[in-house]
Amino acid sequence: MKCDLHIHTHCSDGSLSPEEVVDKAVLCGLGCIAITDHDNVSGVQRAKDHAQGRIQVLTGAEISSYGTCDVHILAYNIDISNPQCMEELNEIASMRDKRNVLLVEKLREHGINISLDKLKERKQSVVGRADIAQEMVSLGYCDSVAEAFEKYIGNGKCCFVRARRLTPVEAIRFTLRYGGIPVLAHPKNLRIPFKKFDQYIQPLVSAGLMGIEAKYFTHTVYERRFYKRVAKKYNLIVTGGSDYHDGNHGVMLGVKHFVPDPHTARILGIRQDKN
Repeated sequence: MKCDLHIHTHCSDGSLSPEEVVDKAVLCGLGCIAITDHDNVSGVQRAKDHAQGRIQVLTGAEISSYGTCDVHILAYNIDISNPQCMEELNEIASMRDKRNVLLVEKLREHGINISLDKLKERKQSVVGRADIAQEMVSLGYCDSVAEAFEKYIGNGKCCFVRARRLTPVEAIRFTLRYGGIPVLAHPKNLRIPFKKFDQYIQPLVSAGLMGIEAKYFTHTVYERRFYKRVAKKYNLIVTGGSDYHDGNHGVMLGVKHFVPDPHTARILGIRQDKN
């Protein structure tokens, strides 16, 4: 069964609604997808309701954390029916909200006036830096999202504000606390040399990390093989995802040849009743 286990919707910084994502995935011939919006699960049930047996939809969220760099943990199958889980997830999302307030204040100091309230009202979901960048383009302050990041809100730029985040270990423990499967997202993005990667991942495995996204859409064949070897060494599941946001970031079916092995399928509860 072809899967894409890393997809964003407009409930965070994707361009499509959960329903549109499901329709697109079905047209692409996928058998299972995971909705993994940033720090929220607002689109999960909508996608499941719309799937209507056409495609399997896993519960997921991409949890933001920070150690020596930004680290994202994909939290699969967390119990979103648990009120305490949702309360904690809302607290995690609020860290981003507080960052946004400070970021908008810095932009104002540089002559860029963004109404965070209006942006939230239109989005009706988590607002990320990409949304703020798009608003800067819409209001004519920048010619492109890339320019907004490069000049103002990218890491280390004049208006950049680092949000208070969970540590990677805390993100893993949150996922485990609510019955989920914590997986390290896009390990290449950590920019950790291969010779140091083993040392980096050991504490995460000790904390309960259960998987690694070895088949990320930008990974080379060599990188995929390396991360698969790491997964095998620590008995981690191997997942794959396109990180689909829109036509410019992640291409659904970018990992069209990702078919979970029996161990991964069993751990994640992926049905194997489709080719």
